[in-house]
Amino acid sequence: MSVIATVSIPASEFPLGSVLESERDRDATVTVETTVPADEGSLPYLWVPADVADAVVDDLEDNGNVTDAAVVDELEDSVLVKIDWDDRVDGVLEAIRGSDAIVTSAAGTASQWTFRLRFPSYEDLSEFYTACVEDDVSIELAQLHEAVGSDHRRRFGLTNAQRDLVVAAYEAGYFDVPRKTTLVELGERLGISDSAVSQRLRRGLAELINATLVVEPQSRSRSRPLSSDGGPDRFRTGAGAGSGSGPDTGTGPGPEESPEP
Repeated sequence: MSVIATVSIPASEFPLGSVLESERDRDATVTVETTVPADEGSLPYLWVPADVADAVVDDLEDNGNVTDAAVVDELEDSVLVKIDWDDRVDGVLEAIRGSDAIVTSAAGTASQWTFRLRFPSYEDLSEFYTACVEDDVSIELAQLHEAVGSDHRRRFGLTNAQRDLVVAAYEAGYFDVPRKTTLVELGERLGISDSAVSQRLRRGLAELINATLVVEPQSRSRSRPLSSDGGPDRFRTGAGAGSGSGPDTGTGPGPEESPEP
């Protein structure tokens, strides 16, 4: 089963870390345009704020890890830059390539880069971590969970109760303009109070947005550094994998809203 990990590294340890170092660029955030994996490299396209695009492209052209950088699309507030990487690039990008990881999203600031990566297995995640450690990349884990099939009830971090409520609210027209139902009516339909509906719906939507749309350089989740002893046991599932207790996937029962009155 594939596993999805959100990790962060200091900008100074990423090949593009220097592109936002100037005072003018320090408040900017750049994001990666996700693509189907190809021979172009792990991160071939980058969305850059329009007001700093020229400076970023100039910095990319001077970057020793980049052979070429060019604007290929422009929107009102951002531009899309295509990057051709040097074949000798190492560090986290080489670790991504070597572990067969897919970059599902990524974002960077002057201080930190954050990646959401999909690995074929925990063994591949462990290989990625080991490669980062061996290349002196300081990596922190923000989130870790297993990917699940379309028939699995718990998806995108939602509990069953949160999923049922979000779906019920959508089907009943709660998100329509104008709304076709109320929190009270949803509560009566599900047998819970309108206060519990409000809390559960907010938490469910927050989890859904965090799991599908948001990759922030400063994650809302509490980051924790991976150990520096050659690889955390929770990522290993083969022989000699430590205690055998398995990884903390984040998919077990979690806290729900306070008990309803």
